[in-house]
Amino acid sequence: MADTSFVSSQGANDVALLVQAQVASCTMHLFQADLVAPTPTTPLSDFLSAEANFDGYTALTITAWSDPVLAGNAWAIYAPTQTFRFTFSVGVGNTIGGYFIVTAGGDLKDYTIFNPVEAVNAPGQAIIRTPVEVFPWG
Repeated sequence: MADTSFVSSQGANDVALLVQAQVASCTMHLFQADLVAPTPTTPLSDFLSAEANFDGYTALTITAWSDPVLAGNAWAIYAPTQTFRFTFSVGVGNTIGGYFIVTAGGDLKDYTIFNPVEAVNAPGQAIIRTPVEVFPWG
């Protein structure tokens, strides 16, 4: 029988603190829905080639994340809510499939797929998300 390993609550908190430092000054980007089924091995270049380009879009810098908070059987860190707003009365719109986080060092940290996808193609429309990183134990 194979050995079984578990992460303690303190171990998960330690990882949360390490990642909190790693994602300081990261950027949050949106990707268009035509990025077909990203997986954990999808390279950053694929996300960047499908990056949103709707009028007014720009990737947003997240300078700091919260201290870890207890969330059931996990620790979590979260960033301030980010708003990506369509800024012109007419122009380029997109259907957004999700967002991805890039560290200050230029590495793809993770991504989130929206379900359902969201359209941003008219005045007043926006994508609003609060990024969260979760570190379970057990």
